[in-house]
Formats: sequence, structure tokens, C-alpha cells
Amino acid sequence: MKPIKFKIKNFYDNRGFLTELMPNKIKLNFNYSIITFSRKNVLRGMHYNNTGRECKLIYMLDGKIYDVLVNLNKGKNFGKVFYFTLKKNDLLFIPEGFAHGYHCLAKRNSILYFLNQKYKKKNNTGFSWDDKSFNIKWNTNKPILSNKDKNLKRYFKN
Repeated sequence: MKPIKFKIKNFYDNRGFLTELMPNKIKLNFNYSIITFSRKNVLRGMHYNNTGRECKLIYMLDGKIYDVLVNLNKGKNFGKVFYFTLKKNDLLFIPEGFAHGYHCLAKRNSILYFLNQKYKKKNNTGFSWDDKSFNIKWNTNKPILSNKDKNLKRYFKN
């Protein structure tokens, strides 16, 4: 399975609008959700669940991001990098076995995550955003990073 970007449709009437965030094409149950807010030039990632069984649905509430995914599933597509530019009302499905990161392009960036697994610190890991083994083409040289992300190492294949 590969990542899928969706454009969400709003249904308007005189009261406002309604938005459905779970496309019919996605036949999964999501039981955990979080919201992140980041300012311009923040880079989050590259994060993944070391069990390989986590999938995500991310919805852009506001802002614009440069989203990067790396396939960590064993096989011929291992290491394949996917790039997406996401803005308000875009939805991205991230299948199991992918590392995820993004660079914030707008002044204010809010993202709603739906996940199929609860967060467990022992399963949460990552690799350095500038890891040369994947040759990710970021649009920045000096992003704002968390202390955790500053200390991530190279990816080592099991």
C-alpha cells in the first residue's frame, strides 16, 4: 500500500459546513488522535513506530507543510521517498511501515492526526531528518528542531 493524498469536500448550507474526515476508500479503525501546532520553519521527523504496524491519517486544519514519507517496509520499495505539499483541508493517509516528517511553510500550522494505535514511548523512534541514506530533498538547511529530533541518529536497517 502507498500513501494517498485526499482533498476533503465541505458540505455547506446556511448554518455553516460539515466535513467528513474518513474517506470511504480507507477501511481502517483509528482509535487515537492528537493535534499539533507548529510555527514556520519547524521540522518534525523523521518519526516511525518500530512495530511497523502504525498507520496515520493526517488532516491539515490550517497552514501549509512540506510532508515527507519514507517506506521502511522490507522489499523492493524499501527507502522510497514520497513528497506532498499539504494545505488547509488536505488529508493524507500514511500506511503501516512508513517514517513521517514535515517542514512547516506557513506562519501557523495545525494538524489533526488519527492513528490506529495509542502512543507508546517504547515504540516511538526515528532517524535524523538529514540522514544521507535516504537522500531526502528538504526545502530547508536550518530548520527549527526539537531536542529529541536533534539527537536522532542515522537509520540502521535491521
